[in-house]
Amino acid sequence: MSQLIAKNKKVLFSDEILQDPYPTYARLHEEGPLHYVEVAGKWAVWSIFSHAECSSIAKDTRLSAKRAQQMLLPLPLSRQAEFGELARMLSLWLIFMDPPEHTRLRKLLNKGFSAGAVEALRPKAEAIVDKMLKPLKHGSEVELMSEFANPMPVRIISELLGVPEAMHGTFVNASRAIAVFRGNPNRTVEEARAAQDALIELTNFFRKTVAERRRNKGNDLISLLIDIEEEGEVLTEEELYAQCVALLFAGHETTRNLIGNGMYTLLQNPQQTAELRENSDLIRSAVEELLRFESPVQFTARVLKEDIELCGQYIPKGWSILCMLGAANRDPRQFKEPNRLDLKRLNNQHLAFSAGLHFCIGAQLARLEGQIAILNLVQHFPKMRLAGPRPEWASTFGFRGLKSLPVVL
Repeated sequence: MSQLIAKNKKVLFSDEILQDPYPTYARLHEEGPLHYVEVAGKWAVWSIFSHAECSSIAKDTRLSAKRAQQMLLPLPLSRQAEFGELARMLSLWLIFMDPPEHTRLRKLLNKGFSAGAVEALRPKAEAIVDKMLKPLKHGSEVELMSEFANPMPVRIISELLGVPEAMHGTFVNASRAIAVFRGNPNRTVEEARAAQDALIELTNFFRKTVAERRRNKGNDLISLLIDIEEEGEVLTEEELYAQCVALLFAGHETTRNLIGNGMYTLLQNPQQTAELRENSDLIRSAVEELLRFESPVQFTARVLKEDIELCGQYIPKGWSILCMLGAANRDPRQFKEPNRLDLKRLNNQHLAFSAGLHFCIGAQLARLEGQIAILNLVQHFPKMRLAGPRPEWASTFGFRGLKSLPVVL
């Protein structure tokens, strides 16, 4: 068994894969749905690549989302104790919980992310995008990530949480530090330290903000959660701070990547971009296809609560499994011509927002932001083109996004 595993071990997390994982995904799809993947030559993990199995695993109650402590395993054993607070703070995030704790918190947070609540943000989101695009000049060269894709989601989520504009830069930097730690299977002590410092800074900020909001409530999500708490639902102070930090992170990191990845993809497909520009009704299906084609979240993980057999392979309790969402979204068994962009694709059951209990609570908000941002960029700047050589992807395997995106407007 161990010799067979060693022989069939696959190298997945490399610089080459970081820049373009899809040829490797295609090859592994041909070889089977389950692979034993090496991480930085130090350890390995079972990884699921097929759409059907990823969808099934996400809904399987024999697997646990409580994996915050396991995220420290790539660190040297002698240093892991230094980051107990990092694991503890992450364990309070909804995404790292199982029922019944997850069920209770999800019910509370759903009230702030209902279809009506999200749609009510549309005028604010459109106004923010319009204000951000006005200073940009036709024919000028801009770096689209720093000028637009990075700050725009932060402004939206800050509006939702009711926090000041002066904190936006801090939020972007903190979000990136957390993303680098969470998105790299081969985590380093330095990345863990930066993530822990970022989480402590954000938690302290929301501790003060919650105290202020208790004195002066507004129409924001924090005030709503305080109201829910006062109506008798169980929401501890630490849980309240943690959800605010998690919402800020998720609301920024994945949406920035949706906008950046989406625009980069469209600029490589000018004919389809022109069709979208002329037919704005395509924007909903277009965003779904962009989410599938260049998924902002490339994988998620689960921990086995018991021994299971998966795709004919026995895997013991306590092991982790990676669900390779980016690969599942290019699975030829699920999608016709998966490597072709089709903004009119029908029945697009992608897994960009995962599935099951942990389907992204902010999915509708991300879709709204992506639709508004991408359509406005395409319509405002019909001659936009890439500037310079192929842009470089950020070094976070789990969160696929560009370091920068220089364009000529």
